[in-house]
Order: sequence, then C-alpha cells, then structure tokens
Amino acid sequence: MPKEDVAWYEKPEVKNLFIKASSNAMRGYHCVIAAPKLTFAGTNSLTDFINFTGMYLNEDERRVLIVVDKDLRKYGEMIGERLATLKQIDSKIFDNVLPDPPKFTIMEGVKLCEEYKPKLIIGIGGGSAIDTAKMIFVHYEQPNIDLNSVMAASYLGLRKKVKALAAMPTTSGTGSETTFIAVMTDTDRDPPRKTAVVLYEICPDFAILYPDFVKTMPESLALGTGMDALAHARGSYVLTMSHDFSDMCNLKAVEMILKWLPRSVKNKNDAEAREKMQMAAFIAGVGFGNVSGGIEHGLGHSLGALFHVHHGMAVGLYLCASIAYQSKVTNRFIQLAKILGVDTEGKQRDAILRELLGNLQAFLKNIGFPLGIKDLKVPVITKAEYMEKLDILAEFSANDFTSLSSSRRVTKDPYKRMALIAYENNMEELMDLFYN
Repeated sequence: MPKEDVAWYEKPEVKNLFIKASSNAMRGYHCVIAAPKLTFAGTNSLTDFINFTGMYLNEDERRVLIVVDKDLRKYGEMIGERLATLKQIDSKIFDNVLPDPPKFTIMEGVKLCEEYKPKLIIGIGGGSAIDTAKMIFVHYEQPNIDLNSVMAASYLGLRKKVKALAAMPTTSGTGSETTFIAVMTDTDRDPPRKTAVVLYEICPDFAILYPDFVKTMPESLALGTGMDALAHARGSYVLTMSHDFSDMCNLKAVEMILKWLPRSVKNKNDAEAREKMQMAAFIAGVGFGNVSGGIEHGLGHSLGALFHVHHGMAVGLYLCASIAYQSKVTNRFIQLAKILGVDTEGKQRDAILRELLGNLQAFLKNIGFPLGIKDLKVPVITKAEYMEKLDILAEFSANDFTSLSSSRRVTKDPYKRMALIAYENNMEELMDLFYN
C-alpha cells in the first residue's frame, strides 16, 4: 500500500462524512468502550502489579522494556530492581523520551526491542513517555506501518512479539494510561507535524495508578496536567459521539477535579488530593478516550506546536471558547453548569452559559490558572506574536483529529475566531460565540 502524505482525518471527504453523520444524530450510533484489561490502584498497586507480572510472564518471557524519560529514570530503575529481586524478571531501560515524541526517538526504541526482544513494555511518566511506549510497541510489531492510514478500528494483529503493554502515570492529567490514542511528531513530514494515532490495539493492557508517583509533582505540573484532565472531561462531554458510559465518566471526573485540583495545586504534600486527582485523571481518560478530545484540544495542540506551551495549559486556555461556541447548538453545557454551581431553574440558555463561564473563570483564577493567553507566563506570548501565527494556528486546528466530532461544525474560520477571543477570554466576546 503506498504511503499516505496526510493523515486520514485531514482529508476533506472524511471531514464531510463525519459532519454529515453528526448532523444525523451520531450520538448513540458509535459506542465503543475500551479501557485497560486490569487497573491496579491504591497504595499497594505497584506490588500487586509486580506479583501479577511474575505469574503473567512465562519462564522464557521474563524480559521487560521500561520506557521513561531521563528525569524519572530513578523510577524505572526502582521498578527494574523490584522485578528482578521479587520475581526474577530481567529489564532494560529506554530513556530517550522527548516531549511530543518525534519519530526518530521512537525508532531508537524499536532498535532496542529488536535486540532485546521484550515480552512486556512499560511506559512510566506523563503522556510523552506513555505515548512513546505505545509507538515503540506499534513500530516494533509492524515495522512497515503507515500511521497516516490507520483508523481506530484498523486491525494490525499486534501482540505477536510483545505480550502486553502497561502504563504507569506520574502526572494526573493525560489519561494516556487508559486510551487507545497516542500523539507523536511525524518527522518524516515537511514541516514535521503532530499526528494523532487512534487504534484500539494500543490501549494499554494494564494501568498502574501508584500514588507515590504523583506525590512529588511540582505545583505547576499539577496545575497543567489537572487542567488537561478537566478539558478532557468537559470537552468530551459536549461532543456528538458521547454516550451513557462516557457521560458517567466525564461528569464524575469534572466533579472530582473541581473538588480536588485546588488542594492538589496549593499543597504538594496533600497526599489525599494527589491520589484523588490521579483517579480523576484516569476516569477522565476513560471518558474522553471513548469519544474524542474536544475542539479545545485541536487549538491546544496547535498552540503547543507553534509556541511550545505545556499541553495542559494550552488546552485549558481554549476551554471557555470551545464551550461557548458549541453551546449554540447543544444543551449539554447545562449539566456542566449545574456541577459548577449554577442554578439553572427557569433561566434562559444564554443566562446559564454566562454563569457557567463566569464560575469556570472564577475557578481558574482561584487555582492560579491564566484566564487568557495574554496572562500566560511560560512562555510569554505577545499579541503581535500571536496574531502573526493566527492563520496557521487555525489551519492546524482545522486539520486536527478532534474537529471531527464537534457538536457544531467547525472549520478554519471559526477556529480563528475562537483563537483570537482566547487571547483575552473577555466575557462579552465569549458570549458572542454563542449568539453568532
């Protein structure tokens, strides 16, 4: 099969098909539910997983590849030592993990796999480490794969070489430990572009929610990843492909994040808040992973690519605009408003939305999150710099996978409008997205 120049979701005919399906009540039509086969949670989760691994791997299969970034290599070494001492399982560490994993680093991991022949791959870290583990797994199993042509339901016949994939998150936000989604930077394209790989077969077999791994997160990382989880749950809830199971997960995740994120951000020694946020991020991962990220994710992906903004901060900055834009054609924002303390009884839709946005902005201010791009500190983005790249930001967003399930049709021009408003996130301009 010839290599595709663009990902399948960038093709105009595919976009039109999704839009047509959405206009004909797609909700309830496509309801796949995927999640790890086993999730180990709680203070004893790591020991439980190692004990299980000792029984899961046969005597001739006791080789584990641990994928972790250099800053967290100590976690990989600790797990490798426990595997060896408790269950006589050998391991090797791959630590060349980079943000938005570029393909060339993934292929380094594949080369290591070809030499070592692991039977279990474990990704430890944030989204980049776990996504790197997923992509090493795919490319090792299928060396000639063209990821641009892979859709969720494609069947590649993975797990012929590697018996299972496991994920241990060290942040509370990406949900990558639960999803069949990975983001990589396709360095074969000119210019390089982020590519969303969506494939049921890359959902981890095992997730390990070990609370000690998230206790040491600095407050800034707790804030960014926590906002990623909130964007997952809120953004996914209003999409056309949401269903009863995803609704259950997303609404519970929003409720938990509103309660526990302020404590997690303000006091890194609050072990209870950190453990609750770890579970909330997992639940949000199951929720959005079985639908899609919202359109704020398309904007956030693009902002990150152009200005190197932390992913969670980037998607959070567009959350108000994405909700306001889609609320014109859906009432699903009303349930979100109730969770944020809005009394909706007898009120007009626009009044409910205004209160929702106001309460959300108050919550963001309380946890120290920038209300608009103009308030962002890392990096500082001037209005002139932002305007210079506004067109390409909108173009990237329109070609993002997340644009396919928006409740309201979204093309380059609406993305450009949302992006412009998000620089300040002024209330009246946000409401104009609803009215017009």
